[in-house]
Amino acid sequence: MGDGWGWVVGGYGHPEVDGEVRDRRSTWLLVVVALIVALGAGGTLYTLLRGGGVSDTATVGPAPAEGDVPEGYLGRWEAGTHRLTVTQGRVGERVLTLTVDRADQHCVLTATLARKPDADGTLRLSAATVTSGACAPGAPTTLTLTPDDHLKRTGRPGTRAATYSRSGT
Repeated sequence: MGDGWGWVVGGYGHPEVDGEVRDRRSTWLLVVVALIVALGAGGTLYTLLRGGGVSDTATVGPAPAEGDVPEGYLGRWEAGTHRLTVTQGRVGERVLTLTVDRADQHCVLTATLARKPDADGTLRLSAATVTSGACAPGAPTTLTLTPDDHLKRTGRPGTRAATYSRSGT
């Protein structure tokens, strides 16, 4: 029997050098560290691909098959100094980015899908969160597609709805 510093008797009575045991432990430690790094990198990549990163210049690619946002909403929309981007996602995920560019103000807000679309396809979003710039957070938002391929965004009760046109960029 060893004392941890010299010889150790293995399971079959064969002596093993303590350094060999340490080598195996080092190998296992390296394997565990490599797995942790791989999982962290995979999680970061997943977050970025699912919209976790915030960018006011993001482009919208093809929508994945899974998600709760109807295809007609997806893409970029504009109304004057306001650019709105709707991406695919599930309830609780970020699906809207609103960028406001005025001469004296640049502001970016995001909102998540609050629930699955209503029977008529209306989207209900969470209150908007400011991700950059100096502007006030928004109220919960409702998005509706109009028959003439515009997007109507309704916010606080008593405020006028904003109408967006589909943007080519």
